[in-house]
Amino acid sequence: MTRAGRRLVLLAATWAIGSGCVYYNGVYNAQEAARLGERRLRADNETEAATQFQLSAAKAESVLVRHPTSKWRARALYLAGRGAALGGQCEQATVRLNEYLTTPGEPAVDRDRARVALASCEVRSAKLAEARARLDSLVDSPDAPTARQARLWASRAALAQGDRDAVERYLGSLDGGALPWELLSASLTAREFVRVESLLVQRASRGDYRDDVTRVLRDLWADGRVEAAERIVATYDAARIRDANRAAMHFALGDLNLRSGLDSVARRHLFASRTLAGRDTVMERESAARLAFLPLPRVASVRELDTLLARQDSAVLRTLYARRTTEQVLLLRLFEAQEDVTGASTYLAAEVARDSLRAPVLAQSLFLRVAREVRASPLVPHAWYAASLITTDSAGSWRRRILAEYATSSVAARLRGEDPAASSDYVSAPALLTLRWTETVRTWSDSVRKLRLPPKAAGPVRAVTP
Repeated sequence: MTRAGRRLVLLAATWAIGSGCVYYNGVYNAQEAARLGERRLRADNETEAATQFQLSAAKAESVLVRHPTSKWRARALYLAGRGAALGGQCEQATVRLNEYLTTPGEPAVDRDRARVALASCEVRSAKLAEARARLDSLVDSPDAPTARQARLWASRAALAQGDRDAVERYLGSLDGGALPWELLSASLTAREFVRVESLLVQRASRGDYRDDVTRVLRDLWADGRVEAAERIVATYDAARIRDANRAAMHFALGDLNLRSGLDSVARRHLFASRTLAGRDTVMERESAARLAFLPLPRVASVRELDTLLARQDSAVLRTLYARRTTEQVLLLRLFEAQEDVTGASTYLAAEVARDSLRAPVLAQSLFLRVAREVRASPLVPHAWYAASLITTDSAGSWRRRILAEYATSSVAARLRGEDPAASSDYVSAPALLTLRWTETVRTWSDSVRKLRLPPKAAGPVRAVTP
C-alpha cells in the first residue's frame, strides 16, 4: 500500500474512533439519562424525572459544544432541547428545540416529542394559547407517551387559563399524577366544592393520598359538606392506604365533630384514629385525650369538673389538648373562686365553660347563679338571656322575665327590637366584665407561663466531704 493510501486509512480510522467517542461519551449517556427520565414520567414522578432530563441535556450539550459538526448533532439537539425543557430550563431548551425542528429527515416520533417539550416551555412562560394550539394536534398521537404528555401539558395550560372543564376533558381517564392535585387546589380556591369532592373521591379510589387531604376535608366541612367529607374518608378506608394516613383523616373528622358538639360521631372517628395511629404516637395520645374529655359537655358543676380531671392518667394530661383544657379550667376556677358582689367573675367563668371548655351544662348553672344570687347587678338580665340561649326548656319564661322585671335593660330593648344604646346598662355591664377579665387574666397568664416552663436541669453533684 502506498504512503498516501496508508494515510487515508489512518484518517478514516481516526474519524471512526472519534465518532464512536462522541456517541459513547456523549450521546449514549444522554440517551440513558433520558430513558431514566421517561421511566420516572411514566410513574408520575416529575421531580425525579426533571433531574434525569437535566442530566441528559448536560451530556448532550457537551457534544454540541465539543463536536459542533458531528454526525450526531441532530440527535444531540433533540436530547439537549427536550432534556432542558422537561428539566425546567426553558431558555436553553427553546433555542435547541427550534433548531432541531428545522432539521430535515428526523423521525416523526422524535419531532412530536420535541413539539410537546417546546409547548411545555410555552406553558411555563404563560404563552398559553400558543401552547394549547400546539398540543391540541398531539393529544391523539399514536405514540402513547407523546399523547400522554400532550394531554398533561394541555391540561396545565387550560388550568392556568381558568378553563377547568377543559382540564377534565383533556385528562379523561388518564391518571395525571400531580396534575389532578393541581386541579383540585385550583377548584378549592375557586370554591367549586362539587368538583373538589369529585376529584378527591377519584384520588381516594386510586389510593392516592397526600397531606393536603386533611386540609380539604376541613374546607369541605366548613362549607357544610359534612357528608362529602365522610364519603371521602370512607373511600380512602376502602382503598386500604397506610394506617397513619387513615388515622390523620379520622383525627381531622373527629376533631371537627367534637368542636361541633357531635360527640357520638366524634367518638367513632377518634377511636379509629387512636387504633390506626399505633401505640405511643402523638396522634394516638391526642386522640385518646379527646376521648377522655368527651364527658365535658355533661359536667354540671366545678366539683364534677375536678373529678373528671382527677380520673385522667399522666399520659393524657401531657398531651397538648389536655394542657390547653386544664389551662382553661384554671381560668374558670380563678373567676369562680372570687368574691364579687357584681357577679362579673361568675359570669366570666360561665363564658369560659361555654366557649372554651364546651361545657354548656356547667355554663348554664353559672349563668343562673348570677341571675338568682346577684339580683342588684346590671348583669342579671344578661345572665338570664345567656342561660336561655343554651337550652330551650325554660328559654321562653326567662325571656319573659327579662321583659317584665328588667324592661329598661339593654337586653330587653334588643328583645323588643329596639336600639339598646339608650339603656343604662349598655355601657356599665361590659365595663364590669372588662375590668374583671383584665385583672384575672393577668394572674392566669403568669400562672400558665410558669406551668409551661420546662423543669430546671439538675445542678452539678457536689462531693460531700466526710
